[in-house]
Amino acid sequence: MLVQMNISYIDDGIYVTDKQQLRDNYLRTKRFTYDAIAILPLPYLLVMMRFFYWVVVNFMGLRDLGLVFPASEMTLLGFCRLPRLIKYRALSEFFSSMESRTNAPDTFRAFNLIVYLLLIIHWITCIYYCISWYEGFGMNTWVYPATEEGDDDHRFSRKYTMCFYWSFLTLTTIGGSSDPETNLEYLFTGLTFFNGVFVFAAVVGNVGDVISNMNAARTEFQAKVDDIKRYMVHHRVPDPLQRRVKKWFDYSWARTHGVDETSLLETLPDRLRARIQVQIHLKTLKKVTIFEKCETGLLCELVLKLRPQIYSPKDYVCKKNEIGKEMYIINHGKLECIVTTESGERIVVATLTEGKYFGEIALLSFEGNNRRTADVRSVGYSELLVLSKKALMSALVDYPEARKQLEYQAQLRISSNRKMSSALKESSSGAGSGNQGNHQPSGGGNTKSNSGHNLKKSFSGGGGSEDLPNKCNSSNMGNNLI
Repeated sequence: MLVQMNISYIDDGIYVTDKQQLRDNYLRTKRFTYDAIAILPLPYLLVMMRFFYWVVVNFMGLRDLGLVFPASEMTLLGFCRLPRLIKYRALSEFFSSMESRTNAPDTFRAFNLIVYLLLIIHWITCIYYCISWYEGFGMNTWVYPATEEGDDDHRFSRKYTMCFYWSFLTLTTIGGSSDPETNLEYLFTGLTFFNGVFVFAAVVGNVGDVISNMNAARTEFQAKVDDIKRYMVHHRVPDPLQRRVKKWFDYSWARTHGVDETSLLETLPDRLRARIQVQIHLKTLKKVTIFEKCETGLLCELVLKLRPQIYSPKDYVCKKNEIGKEMYIINHGKLECIVTTESGERIVVATLTEGKYFGEIALLSFEGNNRRTADVRSVGYSELLVLSKKALMSALVDYPEARKQLEYQAQLRISSNRKMSSALKESSSGAGSGNQGNHQPSGGGNTKSNSGHNLKKSFSGGGGSEDLPNKCNSSNMGNNLI
């Protein structure tokens, strides 16, 4: 009852938490009446009556009161506890409340089903023992056998175990117990069999639902995979590409378990969806240099526009001279920034890891489309958060000050990028001319390798880094380049 007095309720859409109001509301409900009856101390009253009877008989000499107590006072005490069954709804309400709070609802439903099944078997166990006591222990083979003090079967644990075993066999219709003989025994056994049919049907149905719910996501995901497989077979897609697609699906399941983040959160109100996305991605978005000084409202709106995307090993996220319309934030995995020198050598100038970003220059090019200046390739499986230029423009409509600030950032970054590109060309051409003057023609292969070495050196902050704007590490150089 103390717990019930402190359970909040909703009044006109508002949770009431004031203790005085909670107590008054509880005392006005029928639940208080039921709870009061359920906790009546009838067993203790019986014990007190038995004690006073013993005192009166043995000390006061009044032996002719006419009170008769059954041979098994424990059984009578059990009947005195029957009013507690009025609180049967408390268990179902507790399970409903816990199911809405647990993070593993399918497992909890299975546990819930087992508890209800054990509770029903327990009740039948108690009724079976009461019938055996009513008819007389050992009267026939159906009832519980007669026992004496000191026997193993006379212990409470032994009695409960044997009765529980009989109830389980009868309720599950497995059989194996003795046949009933009296009308009461036939009636109780028949009702137990009848209830067992419904219990068995409920168990099978609920277990099937639990298993189906546990595998629903996998079944839906596998159906999509099978459709893609049939499509590729129908159009005779090469086997290497088919294996690549299958491995992508395997990685996608391992990372997301078939959950489409965008469609999943659409069921929530905008505010709740925004708060979830902010908790997950806002810190990552704040790491992007161009958004460092933007107001929180704009960042929260941009967070809702981020789209997750998974790339396979050796997949190109973007290539040189492509028109950039998106920026990328690395949520998981590793990517390489690749530049092609004038001699045709492909050099990995930067390795981008989790938390890094690239392609933001494409968003800053307000007056026209910006072309990529390097290739970005996924080393293994990579999960990226993608923000499109269209999404940024739609968000900036309501934030004119932020748009001006980003335009200013765009001019600085684009100017810096042009100086960097010219510095890279000078570094590459200088390395080539130096090699031609210092080496014989037969050493032309060294010219290519030395050129690539100097280019890497420029990106790592050594050698010709004085000619490059904003000294930084290789990952930041990759950000500025793309």
